[in-house]
Amino acid sequence: MKPAFTDAFDRLRELLVALVALLAFGLVLSLLQYWRLLDRQAEDLRTQASIVAQTVSAAMVFDSRADAGESLLALQQNPAIVHARLTKPDGEPFTQFSRLPVERLWLYELAGIAHVEVPVMADGRRVGRLYVEASRLPMWTDLAGFLAATLGTLLATAGLAWWLSKRLRVQIKEVERRTRYIAHFDALTDLPNREHMRRLLERALQQQEAATLLILDLDDFKQINDQHRHAAGDAVLQAVSQRLRLLCRHGDRAARLSADEFAVLLQPGLEGDALRAHVAQMQNELTQPVFHGGQWLPLHVCVGAVSLPEHAHDASEAMRCADAAMRHAKQVGRDSFQPFTPQIGEALRSRLALERDMVEALAQGQFCLAYQPQYDAQRRVQGLEALARWRHPERGWVSPAEFIPVAESSGHIVELGLALLAVLRRDLDAWKALGLKPPAVSINLSWEQCRKPQHRERFLQQLKALQLGPDEVEFELTESTGFEDIDKPDSFVFTLQGLGYGLAIDDFGTGYSSLAYLRRIRCRKLKIDRLFVHGLSTNADSHTLVASMVHVAHAMHMLVVAEGVELPADEAALIAMGCDLMQGFGFCRPVEPQAVPALFRPS
Repeated sequence: MKPAFTDAFDRLRELLVALVALLAFGLVLSLLQYWRLLDRQAEDLRTQASIVAQTVSAAMVFDSRADAGESLLALQQNPAIVHARLTKPDGEPFTQFSRLPVERLWLYELAGIAHVEVPVMADGRRVGRLYVEASRLPMWTDLAGFLAATLGTLLATAGLAWWLSKRLRVQIKEVERRTRYIAHFDALTDLPNREHMRRLLERALQQQEAATLLILDLDDFKQINDQHRHAAGDAVLQAVSQRLRLLCRHGDRAARLSADEFAVLLQPGLEGDALRAHVAQMQNELTQPVFHGGQWLPLHVCVGAVSLPEHAHDASEAMRCADAAMRHAKQVGRDSFQPFTPQIGEALRSRLALERDMVEALAQGQFCLAYQPQYDAQRRVQGLEALARWRHPERGWVSPAEFIPVAESSGHIVELGLALLAVLRRDLDAWKALGLKPPAVSINLSWEQCRKPQHRERFLQQLKALQLGPDEVEFELTESTGFEDIDKPDSFVFTLQGLGYGLAIDDFGTGYSSLAYLRRIRCRKLKIDRLFVHGLSTNADSHTLVASMVHVAHAMHMLVVAEGVELPADEAALIAMGCDLMQGFGFCRPVEPQAVPALFRPS
């Protein structure tokens, strides 16, 4: 009720202010009109008096009071004139006129009297003087009419403006309400968002209440989006959110943190067997298939949990700890549950330390590139893949398998990608100075690098600033993570293709690949993951799978690159299948930039 009362009071105040402003404006206009009418009445009265003075001049010369009186009666046509008199040059009264009857004479006098005095001239000499008195009542009547018309017009205009502004205020309030809603709730699921959950956590921690934070992640959700389109993904998210609402106890709160991550704040908290039993019940309900588009979509959920305030003292730490536990659960397998432990805490601190070092490494330019050559069937180098490398002054060489996931999860992959493009430009210029122009170099492009429009714009600006054209660089899309916007007309994948850049699907077969995925992206190259390549010469299943991949890729006019080729027998099998390019330790390990020119010299 209080907000409604306040809103009504504000509207009343606005109305009063508007009315006062209108009245003030009307009064100003009326004042200007008053002076105009006053001047006009004086001018009209003087003109009439001058005409009558000319008329009575002859009567005064011949001393005819009767004729002079008849001439004064002409002033009776002006309803404002209440009295007129003629005097001789010495001031002796000659004749006069007074308006009769005098029932309203007091009203005329109340309105004010205007006085006009004009000489009566005959043959160039003054023969008398005419005095005329007129009431200002007609002027006030005209002024009242003007004021009424002005205020009426202003009020009508203000009323129309108020009616239009009322509709606008309703729209504005709806936008404000929607903005406040979006700031705290997820539009798709109607669940609180990450920021709202953060506030709930801060409140629980401030009150020192025992609570448990669960973070739930849907396994293979991107695969659902890829295989069944985003409408199916939205249906899954809505179904999960509805189930979470039903699973919440009194005092529990659920939220959607990101695309496929949810959180539940258990108040009061649970521990040990009680927590495991509760999570098991939740997983049992949440993993029930969702029916959409005439088919059942399977669900799998991994859960991480952290006890508050035992393991976290602020909202950010609570979210990090629960997220670390959830990621540990995902490593175990589908539908796993992992409570936060000191060991996970130590791993989390190590990860955070690595993240801090990464920020410093980006600032100091510690990242570089190594180059893995790609060979054809005649063992000629036909391409290069650029691989990120990080040499820390204290840690030494940090494995990409260690820092790339941290870069992606922390968002530093954006800056890292831009920095590596600059490194590539530097290496290309060094080779050019030696007379070497290699084929377009492949470099990895993660969806996390271009998820947001501003990141895409920065990426494209970096390409333009460095003058990295399609003849110098091509991009490998990390197939294991998938690109979530390939169904949209403004997809970043299609933007790059429209600019002429070649694309390759990396790690094919390990993530969310499908024939529909290949058909929509239409890349130039398909890279088969080492998982299928190693030992394919002796593994019939691997041989069949790789042969099928080569056949499908060639049918879609794509070059095939086999990764992780180490054994001569595997190389021979790939050549027999028609594999276009191969790379791996069996040919050459990644080399530093200064060793690249030697790869292209004839042996």
